[in-house]
Amino acid sequence: MIIRWWRAVAGSQAVLDQYADHLERTTFREMAELLGHLGASLAVKVNGTDYELVVTSLWSDLASVGHFEQGAFDDAVVKPSTQKLLKSFDLKVEYFETLVTTGILDKG
Repeated sequence: MIIRWWRAVAGSQAVLDQYADHLERTTFREMAELLGHLGASLAVKVNGTDYELVVTSLWSDLASVGHFEQGAFDDAVVKPSTQKLLKSFDLKVEYFETLVTTGILDKG
């Protein structure tokens, strides 16, 4: 299983709420239709007045995440409307291959 990891910062609770709603209504639904997609999540950590975000998606293999490519394999795909919304965001995504899992991720 492949974990695709991307970080961003929202500058307020209102922006966080708007971004979470956007993910639920559009991005996560679109990803769910793609072959090899296993799930996704948005996690948040409050840091002063900022909301640090991590968007994680799970994929069966690296070939499954190829639809994100618009440049280099690790370029983040961030729509202009999302860029305007967020305080900052990573330009690159990270990919991790899982070695050992347990709980709901354990398919063994």
